[in-house]
Amino acid sequence: MKPTISKSVISFKNMTSPVREIMDLANPQFFKQVGLNPDEVISFSGGWVNHEAPDEMRDAYAQIVDDAQRFHASGAYPPTIGMPECRRALVDFEKHLYGQEMELGTENIAIGCSSSQMTFDLMRILLDPGDTILLPDPSYCNYPSQVSSLEGVRIMRFPVLDTHDWRYVADERRDEFAALVRRERPKVILLCAPDNPTSQIPSMATVQAILEAAQETGSFLVIDFAYKALIWGEKPPDYFSWGPNDNYLSIHSNSKWCRGLGRRLGWVEAPVEIVEALEAVQGSSILCPDTLHQMALTDYISRGIASDNIKRYIRQTARFYQTAAQRTVRAVESILGMPCLVPQGGLYTVVRTDVESSAFTRNVLENTGVIVVPGWGFGATLRQAVRLSYGPLVHDLDKIDEAMQRMAKYLGR
Repeated sequence: MKPTISKSVISFKNMTSPVREIMDLANPQFFKQVGLNPDEVISFSGGWVNHEAPDEMRDAYAQIVDDAQRFHASGAYPPTIGMPECRRALVDFEKHLYGQEMELGTENIAIGCSSSQMTFDLMRILLDPGDTILLPDPSYCNYPSQVSSLEGVRIMRFPVLDTHDWRYVADERRDEFAALVRRERPKVILLCAPDNPTSQIPSMATVQAILEAAQETGSFLVIDFAYKALIWGEKPPDYFSWGPNDNYLSIHSNSKWCRGLGRRLGWVEAPVEIVEALEAVQGSSILCPDTLHQMALTDYISRGIASDNIKRYIRQTARFYQTAAQRTVRAVESILGMPCLVPQGGLYTVVRTDVESSAFTRNVLENTGVIVVPGWGFGATLRQAVRLSYGPLVHDLDKIDEAMQRMAKYLGR
């Protein structure tokens, strides 16, 4: 008799997944099925960056590999929540970029394989059956799937997009958001700054209001800072400099700012109690983060702070994506004539289509060879919208205009 896998996993596997839909549409086999030449496809689907990693980071790896003893050491198990020297380097990195006055110590840092893995494990630490997690609408499409396997946890949404005027209205509605927290008492409020998929940054006043409500209700405010370094302008909101407290913690990644997508490390900045819980959970899941990546990141950060190269590199990188964002918005508005949000950082904009997003996405791909991401997976506010990522095209800006011209021709605009 053949045994079966768990019912919860079967249910999860059979869920309609926005990530799976994106991957299916971006599959070269699908291109061939619908008669597209993969070399002519232009993709706005990938949530990934395409700038060069810093030369000093590559040098750090090379020096470890060239040193027989250090390379041998890179094959050893590190501590479950990361090497002490890497945790120290991450504290220094945060303080160097966002203010030496940050109340952050190595005891507040837990390192994992990626921010996705750490979010997945955090949800198991913070949420019990019967608890509620509050998400903005729209918000990152992976959050609901990361929570869905938790029995009895309810997902609640708060709209932060005016779909009629196509405006981000989180700041205008912050009092309503805070009132909802006080009324419904969610265990977790999960924000992202800059946001995926809108690339908007909630204001200091909005985040402060939400934190105050969370402190009154005994809730956790969690901010996902995956795109923290990719913001326009010199002065981020003050909460970018917050250290953790009883009601506040944050999730971080090296994958976007230094193009470490395939050399992934994530870390959480949290109260000691949560760091200790992550140590227990990760000991039974990932066991430990990658040693080689931690060694190279530690070396790069230490040298980059001493030379001040990190700040220069991050500012230059942000300017690349700001230019790509401006080019994308200009092309959407002038060529397609569709409303979209103007990014404040990150990799994305969202475009109103006024038709169901999956059908729009498939029709556009089959008829133009342009891939966009259907918006339904990010929340009800994007059912008739798509997400465009300019990240992969940061050094290929002409393709942005070409893609919009193809779409405009097909759509009769």
